[in-house]
Amino acid sequence: MCSARALLVLAALCGAGRGDLPPGAPPDTPPGAPPDTPPGAPPDTPPGAPPPPALRFRHALYNVSIPENSPARAYAEQPPAADPLGLQLPAPDARVRYRIRHGDRDKYFKAEDKVVGDFCFLSIRIRPGNSDVLNRERRDSYTLEVRATAQLSDGRQLEADTVVAVEVTDENDLSPLFYPTEYDVRVPEDVPLHSSIARVSAEDADLGINGEIYYSIADTTDRFAVHPTTGIITVTRTLSFAENTRYAFTVLAHDRASLLTLGSDAPAARASVVVNVQQANLFAPELRVRRLPELLENSTAEIYAIIEVTDRDVGEHGVISTVDIVDGDPDGHFRVRPSVQASEYDLIVHALLDREAAPQGYNLTLRATDAGQPPRSSYLTLPVTLTDINDNAPVFSREVYEVSILETMPPNTPVLRLKVTDRDEGKNARVYIEIVGGNEGGEFIINPETGVLYTATSLDAEVKFLYTLTVSAIDQGNAGTRKQSSAKVKILVIDANDNDPIFEKEQIEVTVLENGASGSTVTRVVAHDADSGENAYISYSIANLQPVPFEVDHFSGVIRTTRLLDYESMRREYVLQIRASDWGVPFRRQAEMRVTIRLKDVNDNRPQFERVDCVGYLSRRLLISHEIVTLSAIDFDSGDVVSYRIVGGNEDNCFSLDSTTGILSLSCDLSDVRSETRELNVTATDGTHFADAASLTLHLVSGNSIAHGDGPDTAAAGLECRDTDVARRLTDLLAAAERSNAPLDFSEDFPLSSSRFGENLHFPEFIDFPVEIKVNESVALGTTLVRLLGRDRDLGYNGLLVYAISGGDADSAFRIDPATGDLKVIGYLDRERESEYYLNISVYDLGRPQRSSSRLLPVTVLDVNDNAPRFVKSLASFRVTENAINGTAIFQANATDRDSGEFGIVTYALSGGSAGDFCMERDTGVVAVCAPLDRERRALYELTVRATDGGGLSAEALVRVAIDDVNDNAPKFALPSYNVRIREDVPIGTLVAVLEAFDPDLGDGGLVTYTLPDQQPDDIVFTVYGVTVRAADGGRPGRWGEAGLIVELEDVDENRHAPAFGARPALAVRVSEAAPPGSAVGAAPARDADPPGRDSRLAYSVEAGDGVPLFSVDDAGVIRSLGPLDRETAAHYWLTVCAEDHGLVPRRACLQVFVEVEDVNDEVPWPERAEYAVTIPEHCARGTHVATVTAVDRDAHPAALRYSISAGNPDGLFSIDDRTGN
Repeated sequence: MCSARALLVLAALCGAGRGDLPPGAPPDTPPGAPPDTPPGAPPDTPPGAPPPPALRFRHALYNVSIPENSPARAYAEQPPAADPLGLQLPAPDARVRYRIRHGDRDKYFKAEDKVVGDFCFLSIRIRPGNSDVLNRERRDSYTLEVRATAQLSDGRQLEADTVVAVEVTDENDLSPLFYPTEYDVRVPEDVPLHSSIARVSAEDADLGINGEIYYSIADTTDRFAVHPTTGIITVTRTLSFAENTRYAFTVLAHDRASLLTLGSDAPAARASVVVNVQQANLFAPELRVRRLPELLENSTAEIYAIIEVTDRDVGEHGVISTVDIVDGDPDGHFRVRPSVQASEYDLIVHALLDREAAPQGYNLTLRATDAGQPPRSSYLTLPVTLTDINDNAPVFSREVYEVSILETMPPNTPVLRLKVTDRDEGKNARVYIEIVGGNEGGEFIINPETGVLYTATSLDAEVKFLYTLTVSAIDQGNAGTRKQSSAKVKILVIDANDNDPIFEKEQIEVTVLENGASGSTVTRVVAHDADSGENAYISYSIANLQPVPFEVDHFSGVIRTTRLLDYESMRREYVLQIRASDWGVPFRRQAEMRVTIRLKDVNDNRPQFERVDCVGYLSRRLLISHEIVTLSAIDFDSGDVVSYRIVGGNEDNCFSLDSTTGILSLSCDLSDVRSETRELNVTATDGTHFADAASLTLHLVSGNSIAHGDGPDTAAAGLECRDTDVARRLTDLLAAAERSNAPLDFSEDFPLSSSRFGENLHFPEFIDFPVEIKVNESVALGTTLVRLLGRDRDLGYNGLLVYAISGGDADSAFRIDPATGDLKVIGYLDRERESEYYLNISVYDLGRPQRSSSRLLPVTVLDVNDNAPRFVKSLASFRVTENAINGTAIFQANATDRDSGEFGIVTYALSGGSAGDFCMERDTGVVAVCAPLDRERRALYELTVRATDGGGLSAEALVRVAIDDVNDNAPKFALPSYNVRIREDVPIGTLVAVLEAFDPDLGDGGLVTYTLPDQQPDDIVFTVYGVTVRAADGGRPGRWGEAGLIVELEDVDENRHAPAFGARPALAVRVSEAAPPGSAVGAAPARDADPPGRDSRLAYSVEAGDGVPLFSVDDAGVIRSLGPLDRETAAHYWLTVCAEDHGLVPRRACLQVFVEVEDVNDEVPWPERAEYAVTIPEHCARGTHVATVTAVDRDAHPAALRYSISAGNPDGLFSIDDRTGN
């Protein structure tokens, strides 16, 4: 039987004798093996039962720290204000236990539980009985896997896991250690002041101030300094290889904590430093170039330049290591190689060069590097200009040009401008163009420089309508290198109606019978036109002014009658003027011919008697052969002979009729005739046609009863006839025929004009021809300058004019419209190239033969301001001392302008920000000083000189003016006073401050030395030191300046300890809900182990938790309420109370405070017994019932009672059911 305490310990440890078996693991589970039941799954949960409450940590990972060498039962601490380590109770009566499952192989740690309110805190402490201690240098962290097991009142068990990262914090248990302990440094003599030349390094495995190391030099020296914390050794005085080649000193290393506690007795590590001064590479190589005359493109393995490289250093520093090209040659066309001569290098062409690929040449950057340490380099920019060779042939813009031109265009009419380019430059790109084929007749010429193709002669489409010229472009390279190319020019000559129609016969004569039907074809005329198209279409017409009984078919040329022709009444011969007209525009060309038509008479008229129906008396006693009457018949036909005959009434042949004369005579003795009356019918015939019979009625009488008249004509006295009027009609017909056949008057019937259809009589002439034309050289292409008008008194094509420039346009700058006479600009004018043109303007008519006139037209090209001034030198450099007086002339600019008049007058001015210190005479260009100069303010001026002409165009030149120094400045510190704060514990010899004064003067006037003219006594201790630093230059006379230096000693942080609330993880306090505001809830005092003072003076604050607005904490750590509390609203609150000291670097600690709000109740629960004494066997099983604690609340409405073990169970061997008290 063991004591109750021992029995309790055994009860707490029951089941753990075989290792850390997980809760719920069977007895034979090996150590570290996982339990059969997964974490968090309660065993034997009845089916259908509600799920168990959740059990989980707030975080999967917590951080705590504990000092190394901590004794047993020392607790690890959480960072201030961190979330509490632990978990929420899943039920008020749940019993939670923690144990470390993994991560503590050496058994350093133990997990403890502490329930405060509704939270079970987890604490990690050092397990007692371990002979070893924590060593941060050996292991600085542990990762513990902790499992929480909650036993519920119903027997269910919950589990949750988390990870606790334990950081082992440092204690000053180690001293610094140098590695290496010896340092050998090589330093060039030209090392800049305050440059780091080495770094010593000591290690202290401790952390924080325990491991912070201060470095110092054991023996004070003014040439070197060591930084107290970095160990960087710097140069504080100029080194000289000639004065000393070796320095040796010792560097000490202390940790800060030891210095604070032990002072000069603190242990130190030592390291020896040897500084070897080496001769420095003071000078960079110098490059000089000797360039060869020229570099031709497409050349290789050719030396372009010889580079001489020297170095004023001696020994290895003066040896040239490399000379190479570092810029300007991306494609590797050049290479540098050593020459046969010492210190010389050849710049050679390594690959084919093509000027056209690099028209601006190359800008090579050469670098020469010596073999010094560190090596020095110099750079040289070397421009490379390629000399062009004739390696490109001219190229026409087209291989074949096609153009058309009217055949009426006069000579010197522009046809086409050929564009030719050549990628070469200079004379190799100057191209001359010529016609080399297809121009056998010399119809075309070409301006060899401008490429404008002109007509050389009049063209005739009927002779040749298509020309295919071969033009050749040849550059003007040196003989034997010239290149050429060719192109075809196809010129279509367009017909322009320059040919008159031509009849096949100039005149024809034709005979036509009269009485032909209207529309009868008389003849056909045919004309031809050598033109083409509509210009060759021909239409015919009759040009007679008087009407004629004929017409001509307009298209076929067939001449037809328009009415019946009558030989007797109409003209017997017609002369027709037949006109052939083509269809050309603007005028129709015409030709005429004569057609003579003669009428041929036909027998188309019957004879007609003049008198018919004759009645009269005839004596019977008339003798035979007596002529009775003469009958006359007229035939209108020309030349027809009329014959007469008796056709009736003369059966007895008593009468006879002369067939030729028509005389009717007696052929018988009338006395024997018994009838009293004789009726005769007489007719007349022309051999074809017969006249109507004329009747004669003769009454025969006896005796001399006829007494009137005598002679044959009156033998038949009383014979009367009816006059047919045919004689008169014949007379009229003859008169009409006479009129119709009157001789032709060609001037009236055919008013032909020789100027219209004949020869070209008149020369064209100009109207109002200008004396001179003036045009600005900036005139736009295509601008019409003037319209030149001509006239020609001829008509038609003989008077139609075309214009041409016959000469004076060598630049092909002008063109005259052949039809309108508009003179236009077709090429760019440049007065500076050609100020006057004398154009020979010709006007041509289109007659045959062609006539022309010419006039000389002066064209003056007026200057416009198209040329900016040009400086003789666009870059110049001059020097002047900074004390030069105002008005001192520095230089004179010189610029010229190719323009004339006011456009060529140049004035000068300075522009930019430098104009205030210098002034420039407007007309002469003299630049002078006009303000005090200060080299220190500005040592180099880049003046922009602007030259402006009278038209506003300007050019700029850059003038660099260097200001030479005089000693006019005293050294000057950047600030009048400097403030420096240093730690009070820095070692002696620590570099306190670097003050630098600047003297902008050059030479000795800018060389500064420093002194402390008034030093403080060494035996007085100050917290703030004030000294004066003087800087003096080396000028003659010398100048000096001063600055103040205030050195403030900075208090060292000695705040070694943070506040501590004790070992408890949390504080539980209670407050009645009836407590008034300001009531004390509880006290959470913290303690600080630092000595009295600011490092241990504490300030408290409530920084987190759901009770932040309801509670506060005062300077004593007393927690007070700030307002009324209501238990029914919130039964409890969590607060994070923090304590922070007032150290230079404040330290702090935080405590979780559980504030339970008590119901207003005047009774408290009482246990039935004040003391329970029980005895249990030492090998009892886990969960063995020990006792049942019973309490009674005598309130009227007692709240549910909860039981807990408040003391006497430090190892957590016992647990109590918070609801049953078991």
